[in-house]
Amino acid sequence: KKYKPVALKVKPVYASLPEQYRIKREIKGDPLKTADMPKLSKNPPDFEPKGRYTQERKDAMDKVHEGDFLLPEERKLVHQLIAEQNQAFAWEDDERGRFREDFFPPVVIPTIEHKPWVERNIPIPPGIYDEVCKIIRSKEKSQVYEPSNSPYRS
Repeated sequence: KKYKPVALKVKPVYASLPEQYRIKREIKGDPLKTADMPKLSKNPPDFEPKGRYTQERKDAMDKVHEGDFLLPEERKLVHQLIAEQNQAFAWEDDERGRFREDFFPPVVIPTIEHKPWVERNIPIPPGIYDEVCKIIRSKEKSQVYEPSNSPYRS
């Protein structure tokens, strides 16, 4: 049995993209301006926790990257870099940030008027229902998922 009859196949509509939906990048200034970048030492100091980069996270990083791929001084330099740029790293969903909207404006996807199709929701097994709800709430809290009134499921 076919998944969907050919008559019900969704077909793209060929049209030019209206100007209001075009993505415009207007980066003002130099985001990589060296004056704002922290300086790294040629002889990195011993590790000191800073911001989000705690001793536990450093130990976890060392455990994952064991071996002699990096020399001890190179490893110290990596830890110094991560500590200086600790806001750029997210170890948990609630630490996740967003791109600056003045550099990367939200993308709006154009649609045409149509009758929404209706499909039955995929059921969540009762044994994992609470866990799935917890995951969805945490994704909403960290703004990975956004509330929607869309007639479609995703």
